[in-house]
Amino acid sequence: MKTLLFWCITSLCSVLCIAQDSPSQIDIVDFKTASVDIFINENSEIISGTVNYEVTILKDIPSLFIDAKNITRYDVLLDGKPIKTTYNEKQIVVESRFRESATHQITIDFSTNPNKALYHIDKDNDGKWDQIWTQGQGKYTSNWLPSIDDMNDKIVWDLSITAPSQYRAISNGELVETLDIDKNKKWLFDMDLPMSSYLVALVVGEYDRELQTTATGKQLELYYYPEDAQKVESTYRYTTEMFDFLEREIGIEYPWEVYKQIPVKDFLYSGMENTTATIFSDQFVTDEIAFNDGNYVTVNAHEMAHQWFGDLVTATSSKHHWLQEGFATYYSMLAEREIYGDDHYYITLFENADSLIAQTKAGKGTALLDAKASSLTFYQHGAWALHALRQEIGDVDFKLSVRTYLKEYAGRNVTTDDFLKIVSNTSGKDMTDFKNRWLTNTQFPSAEALVLLRKSIFMEQYFQLAARSISTFDESFNSYKETLRSPINELLVEEMISQLILHKKNDRIIELYKEAAAAGNVKVRQAIALSLQEYDPALDKLLRTMLNDQSYLTRESALFLLWQGNPMERPNILRNARENWNSMSPSLEMAWNALALNSSDFKNNEKYDFLQGISKYTSPEYSPKTRTAAFDYLINLDAMGTQNYRDLMNACFHHNRRFYKNSRDIFEALYKKDESRVLIDRILSTMTDEKQKAIRDLFKV
Repeated sequence: MKTLLFWCITSLCSVLCIAQDSPSQIDIVDFKTASVDIFINENSEIISGTVNYEVTILKDIPSLFIDAKNITRYDVLLDGKPIKTTYNEKQIVVESRFRESATHQITIDFSTNPNKALYHIDKDNDGKWDQIWTQGQGKYTSNWLPSIDDMNDKIVWDLSITAPSQYRAISNGELVETLDIDKNKKWLFDMDLPMSSYLVALVVGEYDRELQTTATGKQLELYYYPEDAQKVESTYRYTTEMFDFLEREIGIEYPWEVYKQIPVKDFLYSGMENTTATIFSDQFVTDEIAFNDGNYVTVNAHEMAHQWFGDLVTATSSKHHWLQEGFATYYSMLAEREIYGDDHYYITLFENADSLIAQTKAGKGTALLDAKASSLTFYQHGAWALHALRQEIGDVDFKLSVRTYLKEYAGRNVTTDDFLKIVSNTSGKDMTDFKNRWLTNTQFPSAEALVLLRKSIFMEQYFQLAARSISTFDESFNSYKETLRSPINELLVEEMISQLILHKKNDRIIELYKEAAAAGNVKVRQAIALSLQEYDPALDKLLRTMLNDQSYLTRESALFLLWQGNPMERPNILRNARENWNSMSPSLEMAWNALALNSSDFKNNEKYDFLQGISKYTSPEYSPKTRTAAFDYLINLDAMGTQNYRDLMNACFHHNRRFYKNSRDIFEALYKKDESRVLIDRILSTMTDEKQKAIRDLFKV
């Protein structure tokens, strides 16, 4: 799960690190403030509103522009009077004799029909939106709000949002007032520090919230869907502790008065660090059991760290993107170290180094200061560079350098040399060699990384154990027994378990499994269940106990192994397991139903219910990951129904690129089969001309 979680975070980078498609005008005009008034229509996906900019002219110019895409209507006033403008599909160009040092008010009344950056989500598939959220970085806020794509032009943003009264509106900054207006409610937010436009955020939907207060008196607003009230603690576990830690560790108090976190449906990535208002995928909303299978802690810490590194201080360009992602990754690792301990921190460093070394060996290494560097480089290599820097100059100078850096460049944009200059002045050390080794080198410095890892006693133990993977079982047995001596180290035992499958099964291996499981560690037992590739009668009793572990992943794996190895008991195993479970994850429920459908002794009406237990998960109500798994199950069972095909066609136009590409691949494969093609054509004939044309045009069918 750790690998998947890091992939989720780093998958952002390939999308976010792109060149701005708008020229910069930062040397000729300074956008100071922006007052935005947005109107959300309950029955339309058109966004309308007004934005008023205060600008200072830095040089005599005949025109200036505001980035704006998908505009369906606009009117512009300069200092309250109509002004000549042109629109080129990318910018609204305001033409006037702008004089140096003059200050002006530019007011734009507009409507947009955004095709990205702002998304209307239909959670219940009734044809009407239930939730709206934005994603500005990599997608540009200018797709729904006339704004400035250049991240180097920081603006003080104040937003007000008028939305249907049954919903809550959430945006950057402090909520200062709400007003009831007919069937709508207006939410007014105030910001007092400048930020780049890509960090402007807007969420509208059904939410409750829990309030917490940090050690320095900052307010944390933790949002959740009303039906998820019982999941708040497990979803947001350690939030306050990590916030307090980051303030202490960074040495700069959180710059704003409030910090919000809002889960949204079908988010494009794991999370996004909008200033004061992190938006994250509701896949991370977990109950107590699911928390042990994959949780929000890492993403939570990463986006929180961005409030300092990325929001308060922002890189000038993609070349310096590591100043945001490398720093956020490093400080999230430190926050997790505070919670989980040193060993967790070092194993994370090791796993990151392992991936970076593999990238180098594959000939795909990229320098940290390469604007086209890989996600792995910007995030994990960036974090490693900071770990190495701290070891090189010492804790005191490192912390002082970071504090000085944030104080000096607060509300501004920075380059790597800006940071290194401060480090050099603070520590008295020349940073040229460090820059060459860690920042401009396309090869990950593996030898130096190994030396740094070996400073940890735990890592020495880990390396010794890992070396056993090339030894015989007899040679390794005593080391394995030593690893299981109480108190066990979860990480070492997991490494041991990964090695057991390399050896031919024998009685001593069975005893090692049993001894490891007896420690009662959820993660260790999960590792055992996931590593077993086939049923073994000697582990039957252990597997039966695992059906009630505090891990849906463990339960699912144990259930399959028991079902596989006990063909005469299958109905009883399935019934007894389900009777003992108070809750199931979608993955576990689908697995249970698939096994039941492939078991004898169940009645036809029961099997119909089992099929529905899988079929329902293709609905837009569920996450792309769950929907994809449901399609796979149904196709393998040859059980795709009419509604499933409709859901699949719907998925082919989803806003999540990875999901819609996979859905299109599934559709094309099905359409090649005669039986499926007949049913698909029949369904298409019942759809509206518009929807039918969209499908036929997309697939040329």
